[in-house]
Amino acid sequence: MNSIQTLQCSTSTMTVGAIPDLNQSINVSKVRNIHTDLEKSRHSQFRRTLDSYGIDDNRNTLSHLNREKYNVFVKKDKSGTADLSHGAYISKKGEDIYGSFKWLNPKGLTKYQTEKVAVVTFRNQAELTQLSRTYSEKPLPDFLIQILNGEECRDTVLYSKKPQLAKFIPPVNQAQHGYLIRPNSPYSSDALLETYIDSPEKLKDSKEGIILCTYAIHPGIQSDFLGGQHNQPDLERLEVNLPTPQKAIDEKTKMDSLTSILSLKLAHLPQLEKLREGTLQHLQDVYHTNENDNIRMFFHFPVAEKTATLHLHTWVNKGDHPLNEPRSFDLDTIIEHLQQGKDINELVLNRNEGSFFLPTSDSIKDIVGIPFKGVVHNSLTLPL
Repeated sequence: MNSIQTLQCSTSTMTVGAIPDLNQSINVSKVRNIHTDLEKSRHSQFRRTLDSYGIDDNRNTLSHLNREKYNVFVKKDKSGTADLSHGAYISKKGEDIYGSFKWLNPKGLTKYQTEKVAVVTFRNQAELTQLSRTYSEKPLPDFLIQILNGEECRDTVLYSKKPQLAKFIPPVNQAQHGYLIRPNSPYSSDALLETYIDSPEKLKDSKEGIILCTYAIHPGIQSDFLGGQHNQPDLERLEVNLPTPQKAIDEKTKMDSLTSILSLKLAHLPQLEKLREGTLQHLQDVYHTNENDNIRMFFHFPVAEKTATLHLHTWVNKGDHPLNEPRSFDLDTIIEHLQQGKDINELVLNRNEGSFFLPTSDSIKDIVGIPFKGVVHNSLTLPL
């Protein structure tokens, strides 16, 4: 009979045999096993690299992320190398209650836990205006066109099995966009989508949590899928297909599309408030969320051209990566900023002094005209 091997504590960031003081904060440099002199050398080298790009080394004000401590459980092999293909469980000091961990899926962990990052730095409003023009020349995302036209696709099949998963928040008036709340299917496996269909109320307590993606729908677009929920009287309706740029929709309807947060103005405030209220109600009705659940609603900026239609991410009990957080603009932050009569461009330029760090695999850096400054060392990583 073969003997059973002793299980190794491969998912822990603790050294085997160590008994830590639970009240003592983790020393990140020790967790990473980085020598102090080496860390100083890397810091100086990174600063020189930023200087060569004309970027201030403002990582102390980049966000509070650099000062936060993370407790991370990740699977490792016998040599101690982290296996990113299994994702990671993350607890963030100052945000998560003691002993509470959220799961970061393998796709997100692999995307953001990289050695190098691309730097995009906006210095003035003119650069933001140029990016907005570029976004307006792009069509709606392929899958969104399929949904609006009622074509058979992964999403419409999902909604046919569970109609409650697709919730449309109609415009408050003819000058506003509606919003379509839906599961973020591109980031969900077929097995996970089955849970959305059969037991959506169980998702908030699962390791995957709940991930939704809500798209702004131009009121001038004809939609067989939304039907009477969306089609307002006295407005010209346009059928959309893959080659139709959003700019063409704007010119024919005399109403600008919402392509990113840069499109948002004070006039959109009532619809954003309705979006927040409607999203929370949808979460309660379909997913049975309550005040004990961690709910995040945010927009990304900048975004890729292929998804350049304003869309809101909603996460419930889901882990995030430090590299993703600085480019996430909370819905509450957007609403408060507009309530104060301020311009969204100002909010973007003041975030990290206009600098955004992105995975090198991301296509955002390749957008024509975007102020891409180069590739530098990634300082926003998890201590694996």
